[in-house]
Amino acid sequence: MLNRIIKNSRYILPLTIVLLLASCNMPWNNVPTIDPQAEINAAVVATIAAIPTYTPYPIPTPYPSPSVAPLGGLFCEYGYCIGHPVEMAFMDEGSIHKPPVIGTQSNGIIFGYTESMYIQMNWRISDPNFNPQSAMATILEETQALQGTLDVLLVGDLNVYYQPSSTITPALPYGGVAVWQCGGRDFIWKTYTMQDGMAQGLLKDSLSRFRCQ
Repeated sequence: MLNRIIKNSRYILPLTIVLLLASCNMPWNNVPTIDPQAEINAAVVATIAAIPTYTPYPIPTPYPSPSVAPLGGLFCEYGYCIGHPVEMAFMDEGSIHKPPVIGTQSNGIIFGYTESMYIQMNWRISDPNFNPQSAMATILEETQALQGTLDVLLVGDLNVYYQPSSTITPALPYGGVAVWQCGGRDFIWKTYTMQDGMAQGLLKDSLSRFRCQ
């Protein structure tokens, strides 16, 4: 037996060397070899992808041009605009009710006052049998009455009916009432003032900026 091993030993050594050399080229535990260049390439791609792309400038937003007409002392609502003294602000008469009954384009009441004047305007769908003084009567209080004569004023393209009236307060003893039609509605306006002769001037100032749809 020993002679056989010794006899064959000349084959064992070369075979062992071959197996060792082959084992050097086999992957250890099947772990793939990582290419450093591939890692570098992947890092470069990720870095480039993280860089913000170009954002175009926003398209300019068109803004309305400034109004050429002053807005101070102007009330615009319910499909019409009307001027008023700048120290006075109009309010919706229906807003003070509980619950509120806000005006509409078809009908409503606004009013405003200071220590020296009171102005009110009502509007409604036009009566087909329009009568200026009957329309004026709808804005008068029970203790008020029309006075003097009925005048017809041409203000812009409006035919405006105007008549002086009494008032309900001694603090503002002079009054006036006016009515006109526009856009299928009657507009009925009245004022109380401290001074005689102011009513028509207030009316004309208000109507100089009146517009309706």
